[in-house]
Amino acid sequence: MCYEFLNPVPAQLHRPEHLPDINLATERIISAIKNREPMLVYGDYDVDGVCGTAILISVLKSLGAKVYYYLPHRHTEGYGVSPKGIEFAFKHGIRLLITNDCGSNDIETLTTAQNAGIDIIVTDHHEPGHIPPPALAFINPKRTDSNYPFRELAGAGVAFKLAWQLLATFNRTKEELISLLDLVGLATIADVVPLIGENRIIARLGLNALGRTKRPGLKELFSVSRLKPSLLSARNIAFIIAPRLNAAGRVGHARIALELLLTEDQNRAQLLAEELEQLNRSRQQIEDNILSSARRLIERDEKDKERVIILAEQGWNEGIIGIVAARLVEEFWRPCVLISLKENIGKGSARSVTGFNLYEALSITKQHLINFGGHRYAAGLQILPTEIIRFEQAIKNFAATLPEEIFKPSLHIEAVVGLEELTPEIIDYLTRLEPFGPDNPEPVFASTGLEVVGYPRRVGRTQEHLKFKVRGGAAILSAIAWQRSNQILNLPIGKPGNLDICYTIASDNFNGKKQIQLNIIDLKTTAD
Repeated sequence: MCYEFLNPVPAQLHRPEHLPDINLATERIISAIKNREPMLVYGDYDVDGVCGTAILISVLKSLGAKVYYYLPHRHTEGYGVSPKGIEFAFKHGIRLLITNDCGSNDIETLTTAQNAGIDIIVTDHHEPGHIPPPALAFINPKRTDSNYPFRELAGAGVAFKLAWQLLATFNRTKEELISLLDLVGLATIADVVPLIGENRIIARLGLNALGRTKRPGLKELFSVSRLKPSLLSARNIAFIIAPRLNAAGRVGHARIALELLLTEDQNRAQLLAEELEQLNRSRQQIEDNILSSARRLIERDEKDKERVIILAEQGWNEGIIGIVAARLVEEFWRPCVLISLKENIGKGSARSVTGFNLYEALSITKQHLINFGGHRYAAGLQILPTEIIRFEQAIKNFAATLPEEIFKPSLHIEAVVGLEELTPEIIDYLTRLEPFGPDNPEPVFASTGLEVVGYPRRVGRTQEHLKFKVRGGAAILSAIAWQRSNQILNLPIGKPGNLDICYTIASDNFNGKKQIQLNIIDLKTTAD
């Protein structure tokens, strides 16, 4: 088991035929291809949905299908299969609708499509409700009757399995399947799914594939992000690439990101990558404003003393509040629900801590919600403003039944080491444990009795981070303390033995230069 964990290979991937209804779906798609029936791939607007849609579109086109795609607008349509998307299907004479990263709980709109004579294949990874969708085939590893050996696939992971089954049925080469690993790996890392089991294999293989991708769009995105593909890490994907792709759906339209992944034209790819870069800058500014507003509300109402932080504000950008919720979870170690109020309805995004199952919490409090969806770490919801107070009390009641330890941040330190021990060999070994993420956290180390050398400086868009160098013995390494620039005056410069730190280790490859960087989780000086 240890050898397999450290050396994931494609042979460890589970075959797709174990997924429920996948054979029914394959037969229907083959029939549509042979009969030249128009089909529609309906995806979600986040990285997972966009990548899954790109996987299905590219494979279906390669098999000769007449295929369209549709991605909903986050602000005007919201999550899931929308009435506007069904209208698009009617307009284009669609006979077969294939969802990706959505559809498990879109009963009403899918019933409308089914009643109009459209066959439906749902591919999804979100928790299904008590009523199954009205679909010819419902491919979801989280179905209660599923025999698939791993239930935590990303939405693009399910799309990848359907693509695999289709390619195998048509006796296509393995190279065609392998060419999809960059997209499914990117989505798996970006979607905050547990990076264990098959997801770890997909993510690891995907990182390798991203390093040699032939997609012009990804190449240009790496270029504008100043990343060298051969040195990519899961951190680069999660914090640099995914936010740029997500920016399309958050402040523009997700089709920009999808076009980037699908285009084969280098010039078009460059223009789209630059557009995503500009959208991401707009997203960052909006995020900063919402974060400042949320912090003021938390301080005013002493929300940090409660087990769950629930905030609602008029006009918050609903495409950004999920990112801010994640930032607040890191800062206060509380599950966080942010609700944007607009036109007598609230649209919320929630993020959680380990041990607090968001989907379970929302299921228990669903009488106060219009609808909701997601999984244990991330979820979305809609609510009437008049129900927010009752919803808040109900979810607090749920939180009160859980152990207090869940709401207390804790550090598990793997080892206390000297900086001189952080050799290239150790770093190479740690990279074999990657990719890191939910359920496979980065190892945390501690070093004591260090000296701050040189002059610390504030970095980041709003100068919110603190960058400095530390000396331990003969070793001098760079360190960055995220969101801690306010401690710049507390660092004892040039005083040996006056600093203790705990940190994770990163191989920073910004601008293509690889070097060790200590990502500070906590620090203590003699003045503390």
